[in-house]
Amino acid sequence: MTGWKEWAIAEVVDADEFQSYLQDQVVMVFADAAARSAALSTSVAEGMVSYLEDSSALFFYNGSAWVAAASDGDITGVTAGTALTGGGTTGDVTLDVDLSAVTIPASQLSDVTSTAAELNILDGVTATTTELNFVDGVTSDIQTQLDVRVLETNGAVTTAATGSNVVRNITLSTSAPSGGSDGDVWLVYEA
Repeated sequence: MTGWKEWAIAEVVDADEFQSYLQDQVVMVFADAAARSAALSTSVAEGMVSYLEDSSALFFYNGSAWVAAASDGDITGVTAGTALTGGGTTGDVTLDVDLSAVTIPASQLSDVTSTAAELNILDGVTATTTELNFVDGVTSDIQTQLDVRVLETNGAVTTAATGSNVVRNITLSTSAPSGGSDGDVWLVYEA
């Protein structure tokens, strides 16, 4: 095969040019593969192109065999499974997630002891991974853990002399301090 050529008006097309520029580059149409074989016999060359009407398919000769120019693949349909909608058997196929059908297995929540009210306190809270990692190792409510830490640090302190540096009680509250004794610590936080 030689490529493409444009002839001038009245230019003679010789036999070699006719073969190279026209006949060898045409898409040949046949009823089926048997008709193609009967017509061409052994007169085939690499790069020839044929169209078969029975299969509506385009083929090219690769030097040793006729090969389909394009493959349709083997997917015959897409079916929507659990929590999916859509699917189809032809053309473009779309699958959508049906969020109302997505559930969290109970096994994923088996160790959660928080009540719904306690979990709802977290509604709207945003936190970074670093912030969430602060609760790594938390095994009980925060007040209980603070109480344990105070005892580990100071021991069981029941009284403290005026002006002493001993912490007697630690209070964590959203309200301003009221009452108390010397050595008490009051932490106020905003909710």
